[in-house]
Amino acid sequence: MARTRHLFPGCNTAFGFAGYFEDLQVRARRTVILKGGPGVGKSTLMSRAGKHFEKLGMETEYYHCSGDPDSLDAVYAPQAGFLILDGTAPHVVDPAVPGARDGILNLGVCLNERRMEKQAEEIAALNRDISACYAQATRYLRSALAVRQDAAAVYDAALDKNDCRMLQNELLALLPGGGEDEGLNAFAQAITWKGVLQETDAVLMETNYCLDLPWGFDADVFLRLLWEEAVWRGVKRTAYHDPLDPGKLLHVTVGKAAFTTAVMMDAPVFAPTLDASVLRRESARLAFDRAACELMQNQAVEALGRAKAGHDALERCYMDAMDYARLEEIQFEFLKTLP
Repeated sequence: MARTRHLFPGCNTAFGFAGYFEDLQVRARRTVILKGGPGVGKSTLMSRAGKHFEKLGMETEYYHCSGDPDSLDAVYAPQAGFLILDGTAPHVVDPAVPGARDGILNLGVCLNERRMEKQAEEIAALNRDISACYAQATRYLRSALAVRQDAAAVYDAALDKNDCRMLQNELLALLPGGGEDEGLNAFAQAITWKGVLQETDAVLMETNYCLDLPWGFDADVFLRLLWEEAVWRGVKRTAYHDPLDPGKLLHVTVGKAAFTTAVMMDAPVFAPTLDASVLRRESARLAFDRAACELMQNQAVEALGRAKAGHDALERCYMDAMDYARLEEIQFEFLKTLP
């Protein structure tokens, strides 16, 4: 069976929403961008497109929405070079090469706009409430990142720098050769209203190497170096970013090899040498940092849950105004055009 992968193109982070939708567009030979309000059938159509490619035995990548992981933001079929994605806020996307390569499918044409006019104030109020919930989540995540950075400072002080350089060189020696200069970015984890979701199986390659790092250790110490070396060599690569701090990496694939911080069975494990006396001295500090980080992250998840409830109410406003017979016709005709 062809491989099916589940990832996130964007994420709620300590710096607000961060996404890499442009990376998906760069990969595709044909892109269809969906427009229309919430609840108009964008995710359903993307799911149908994905099932179409799966039935053809093609590798299919499902990119889930971090606001609602049960919904989709994009589906990509690498062998067909076909991408379909949601081009609405907070990740507004427009065609890079309109007509010649990229097109827009507006499902909003199925809405009864006159009926929706009566709900304009309700919709505006819901949008304000949703935005406020996301802003609150961002503040909590910023606090969570601050205490995690404090833990990272402890590990930096405990790190044996000579051993670190040796381990870096050991990992660099495992990198495959060049020849495919393509670099992509995504998230294999996301902070959602359901909690922190992980799709780390999507990261795994033919060969896998595991970095065994304690909570709070900055994996960028090793992964950034691997990424930069892969860029220099021109090797096909993907960076999987930290959902709390998107400037940091949690996993990197280079060629057919994966370097991951996920716990894995039957994979070579690499771990840095840390000064045990420093860790003992700072044990209470590390325990506090971890507890505080988890508390703040849980508060962010609750705020995202309230945003999800507001979004559900917003969707109902649109769904009540939908012409589903027309929508079904549009989806049916569209699916017939798929490669």
